[in-house]
Amino acid sequence: MSLIWVLTGLFAAYLAYGFVVPSPYRRVFAAGLSEDRVKNGYLRPHEVTDPDEDAIAARVSEAFSEQTLRRQKLAGRDDPMFHEPHWGHTSGLLRGALQIDRIDNLPEEFRVGLFAQNRAYPAVVRCGVAKDPDLGFAVNRMAVKLEYPEPVPNVYAASGEASELDLLMVAGTSAVNAGDHTFFVRDGRQYDMAASLNPPSRKTLKTILNWRNIALLLGIRSRVGTMMKPYRRAPESTAGWAGKPYYSLGPFALGDGAMKFRLVPVRPHSVADADPLKSDVAATNKANMDAWLEAGEDAEFTLGIQLATPECIPEPAPGDPPKGVMAAEYCDIQWDETKSPYIEVGTLRLVADAAINSPDLWGRLQFNAWNTLPSMRPLGQLFRIRKHVQAAHSKVRVSHLFGGTPGEMVGKCPFSA
Repeated sequence: MSLIWVLTGLFAAYLAYGFVVPSPYRRVFAAGLSEDRVKNGYLRPHEVTDPDEDAIAARVSEAFSEQTLRRQKLAGRDDPMFHEPHWGHTSGLLRGALQIDRIDNLPEEFRVGLFAQNRAYPAVVRCGVAKDPDLGFAVNRMAVKLEYPEPVPNVYAASGEASELDLLMVAGTSAVNAGDHTFFVRDGRQYDMAASLNPPSRKTLKTILNWRNIALLLGIRSRVGTMMKPYRRAPESTAGWAGKPYYSLGPFALGDGAMKFRLVPVRPHSVADADPLKSDVAATNKANMDAWLEAGEDAEFTLGIQLATPECIPEPAPGDPPKGVMAAEYCDIQWDETKSPYIEVGTLRLVADAAINSPDLWGRLQFNAWNTLPSMRPLGQLFRIRKHVQAAHSKVRVSHLFGGTPGEMVGKCPFSA
């Protein structure tokens, strides 16, 4: 009987602790934020910076860097099938071009940056997959590096600039407003919470001691589960990398407005049915890439832009900020694709040529969403923190797993033969 009272007391204390102590991973916006700005029917994003974002970035950077340093040194260079949990495996490095040829489809005020003129940009594309055993997801990713005719801000260049522009995307399903068109976390605080659980530590215990954090975690796991459902059954499970659509997930500036972008395949690419959560995802994707290269059929995608409008952003719930803030700071909300459809602006073509498909080269390349023009910069807390997290992890990854020198490939990408 005394044991029951002890357990009851502990449970009551646990509930009381959660009620009294707020979760550091739940973001709270100050009251009185300015009302939404709308110009010519388009929403103007409003970013809000928390004072402790540098500390969050430092914690997450340290967690992911330590995770990588625990892997065997030179593991990526010595084993072409090496798969780094959470960060993934590269199945191929390809060459092609992005042709921007439909800027007239965009309102004139958004013809800026990459969309300022119709022209072609040589491209190198790293295709890969990330499988996270803790969260239970496996997603294809595409990192596009474009040769830009003038210097662009660059996270890895000693001078801070390079004539390269990066576009980072994650595969989704083709359904309109599918749940995998957004991030699985909302902001940098939820990102920090995920990092606290990987690997388990004293910080993990502190996180789960608050039931408010567990509620957040369950919400994230539910979102991940919803995202993964289509990938585990045909026809989505039999679509190869060249037959999948890819999404930017988070928001980016476009001039004075906000956008998301995507690539939609022009032709199908079929592979054998495989459950990504149960299969040897690195070996499977590498075999599919090799088969595609051997078949010799180039890949082609249509580039589309979605512009933020008041109608496409969900109505704020109690505790939410205005829509302009939500558009910039909430990475997990769906911008309604029926109310603001994607606008076609160009075509990405990739050549089925194994000449550039070198593991040594793809291990030394570094990408970052912030390697872009200011008029197309990423928006929101999650991206502000990821700028530093990706940079820190990428440097450790290049040196520790691949035996390279961070930044050595800046300005040396083999865009042409």
